[in-house]
Amino acid sequence: MPLGYIVKELREKKDMNQKELSEASKITQATISRIEHNKVKQLKSEALKRLAGALGVTVDYLVGKTDELTPSDIFESDEKAKVMFRGYEKLSHSGKKQLIDFVHFLQKEETKEKKKE
Repeated sequence: MPLGYIVKELREKKDMNQKELSEASKITQATISRIEHNKVKQLKSEALKRLAGALGVTVDYLVGKTDELTPSDIFESDEKAKVMFRGYEKLSHSGKKQLIDFVHFLQKEETKEKKKE
């Protein structure tokens, strides 16, 4: 899958526009646009790292070397995931169960929404 398609798909999943991704990754909006239109064939490794970090994925995922993120990949590449995992560790057994139930509820709701689209 081309880099541009992956970037656009991830950006849209995060409800970001190109300007927000540009600010988060420190890559110009014009370059983000060119990437998404597959007009950029290669990015410097530092730019790939910043882009992956802003999108909450690993560089390997971004460039299509893997199509799945492991929990470790998510933890390392997404600051919000780190907060969630650290918060989970501090919860009581009951709190952990409630959080898991809530995650399952959200997944079902999103599945319903996708079916409506």
